Amino acid sequence: MRQYRRLERQHPIFSPVALISTLILGVGLAIWVYFTGGRAFSPGELSALNHRGEPIANVMSHADIADDCTQCHAPFEGIQDTLCQECHKNIAVERAGDGLHSRLPNVADCNSCHIEHLGHDYDLKTAAIADFDHTLTNFSLAHHDVKSLSAEMVCADCHVNEGTYALDDSTCATCHRELDAPFMILHEDAYGTKCLDCHDGLDTMSDFTMAQHAELFALTGAHETTQCESCHAGGEFAGTSHECNACHNEPEKHQAMFGTDCASCHSTIAWQPAKFEDAPFDHERTTSFSLTRHVEDFAGSAMLCTHCHTGEDPIQVKDATCEECHATAVPDFIAEHTALFGQTCQECHDGLDSMVGFDHNNVFPLEGNHANAECTACHIDKVFRGTPSECVACHAEPEIHFGIFGTDCANCHTAEAWLPAQLRQHSFPLDHGEQGTLECTACHTSTSYTAYDCTTCHEHNVDQVQADHDELDITQAELFDCAACHPTGHTDEAEHDD
Repeated sequence: MRQYRRLERQHPIFSPVALISTLILGVGLAIWVYFTGGRAFSPGELSALNHRGEPIANVMSHADIADDCTQCHAPFEGIQDTLCQECHKNIAVERAGDGLHSRLPNVADCNSCHIEHLGHDYDLKTAAIADFDHTLTNFSLAHHDVKSLSAEMVCADCHVNEGTYALDDSTCATCHRELDAPFMILHEDAYGTKCLDCHDGLDTMSDFTMAQHAELFALTGAHETTQCESCHAGGEFAGTSHECNACHNEPEKHQAMFGTDCASCHSTIAWQPAKFEDAPFDHERTTSFSLTRHVEDFAGSAMLCTHCHTGEDPIQVKDATCEECHATAVPDFIAEHTALFGQTCQECHDGLDSMVGFDHNNVFPLEGNHANAECTACHIDKVFRGTPSECVACHAEPEIHFGIFGTDCANCHTAEAWLPAQLRQHSFPLDHGEQGTLECTACHTSTSYTAYDCTTCHEHNVDQVQADHDELDITQAELFDCAACHPTGHTDEAEHDD
């Protein structure tokens, strides 16, 4: 059987003819690109505008070099800023000194502001300025949107050199003199004409540091954020007073009391808290008199310093001022109280319920529960002198005590607590049988504690006891009053009057 050999066809693109044709086309394209400067790959036409009207490096505009991409581009790369500066040599000068480009953070990236290939009529300069953030120059235009309070500001009002946009300080004075000539004359005489040395277009001072101001007046605390005109009224700077009252009005509560040296009590951080003698002012700590009970007067109105302190000597308090206020609430008591104790209130009172300069222990020791007792518990109607110190003056005699133990409570009770009680003056030995101290109920079977019965411990035959005592002429009534004859409880000490 005849066998046929199958032949595979080669793809046309890999044929010798195709490869040769591609090579010829590539060489031709390369030659064309070489002689046209790569214009065939340009994304658009270059700008043909020239604001100066003069050539730069023998070129009037970018449109003149549209056929030579290598003027701006390195092969297979984007715009080269170094190539830009081969023509625009003034930019390198500006970067090293004054001028617009010296203040830009992205000055090395020309394409960030000047974008090409947008057509012959595209204005590279105007478009860049329109989108330019002026604060990048450290000078804000927030207060420069109008000129002389009428016309809109334009760049040329300040920048006389459109080529570099450098700023001549004289241009500031020219405009500002139209607004306030007298002030500008004084201001220039005091500080010169280098406006940008201090001003940043806002209310703050750019290069005028706090250290410089501190040489005249330190701006600390709340003063750090204060607007200049708050202290420099009318734009006057030289000779501004450093006294607090030049800016701050004296509070009503201070008038004619503390003078004008605010710093002796207050700091620049905040008006409150105030200090007294270099420490946070604490009325109780400083004066030993608390204001806890003196926040409001008897009418419910807020208490002021002047209610107690006078302008002649704000540290001292006239004793009569206490009486004047308190007499409106309790006139009868105050009249009697001052008659008894005088008007030197602070010798005893500290603004609270406690008494200063008065030792109660010299009159009556306040021990135990008495230490926490309210003054009015013993001093009825606020009468202090002549208060009796006997217990019964405050404590009612218990029913079980009526007519038995008398009124000297301290014989049995202490100030610590009413119970347990202890009879301190017991005439009969409580351990006469050497059995230890007995409970009261061992002998006293009733709550009267006057009657007693020895037979609860000593078991006696009543008839036998009677018979043993008949010869002593002891009656039935006397028979059970054992302690009358046996004061210490012993049989051999029996005493009886014949």
